[in-house]
Amino acid sequence: FFCCCCCCCTCPPRSRPPHHHPLIMDDDEFKKETVKIYNPTYLMKPRPGTKFMKRNVEKVVQEVLEAKLKDVKYEAEEMAELCKDLCAEIQNHVKKMGYERYKLVTQVVITEAKGQGQRIASRCLWDPEEDNYAQASYRNATLICAAIVFGCYWE
Repeated sequence: FFCCCCCCCTCPPRSRPPHHHPLIMDDDEFKKETVKIYNPTYLMKPRPGTKFMKRNVEKVVQEVLEAKLKDVKYEAEEMAELCKDLCAEIQNHVKKMGYERYKLVTQVVITEAKGQGQRIASRCLWDPEEDNYAQASYRNATLICAAIVFGCYWE
């Protein structure tokens, strides 16, 4: 007994798929199954003009923070969602800058401004020649926001 749900099996005819042979696909099925294959580029360093530039990214992050937070008052229940939205917005703006083959990690921390201090630390294992990070902060009367974008080159 052999069953692969094709024409050469012993399944009843109505349980067979509509195509006639498992190795022959209709044009519509072929278009759905098309997979792009990329050849290796063997790039060990970013192409000229595509290296993660800390200064440029910090400027973009600062602009996003100022635009999104200028009229926001700190509400503890809303800050988690706002952090996610800011991360997504910053990611989208940095992606548009054209950093090819960089993995971007964005972190946003928002705290209430009550006269306390804030320290954020991170440790990474990376290539100091190609990888970098950018940071920006924003403060208004009720909140303090710190954003960090890590750009790690993907060989």
